[in-house]
Amino acid sequence: KNNTSIVFKGETNSVLNQEITSLINNKQGEYILIINHSQEKENRLVKQNQVAEKIDYKTIIDYSLFYKNRSCNVFNKTIVTEFSFVPKSFGYNFGADRSFEELLRNSIRKNIINFTNESTKTSKCL
Repeated sequence: KNNTSIVFKGETNSVLNQEITSLINNKQGEYILIINHSQEKENRLVKQNQVAEKIDYKTIIDYSLFYKNRSCNVFNKTIVTEFSFVPKSFGYNFGADRSFEELLRNSIRKNIINFTNESTKTSKCL
C-alpha cells in the first residue's frame, strides 16, 4: 500500500484518481501498479420518447501489479463493479448530479477495495 507507484491508462477519471490515491499511497517503491479504467453505460428503461428512466453503469478496471526490481507480474485481474441510476428529466438537477457522483464514487471505491483484498493474497510472480 505505501510503497507503490501508480500508472493510469485508459479513460481519465478524477474520482478514480482521488479514490486510488486515498487508499493506496502513490510513491516510488517496491511495486508498480498499472490501472486501465473504462466505463460502460446502458439505458435499461426507455420511454416512448426515448428518454432513459434507468441507466446501468459498469466500472471496469484492469489491475496489473508488478515487482519493480524483479520485473515480474504479481497480480493481474479485471474487476467490474456495477450500479444503476435513475436520472431526473429536463435540465440540470443538482440533487441528481450529486446522487450520480456518489454512486460512481462508491462503485469505484468498492472496485479498489476488491483489488486490495484480492491482491494481498499473493506475493509470487505469475
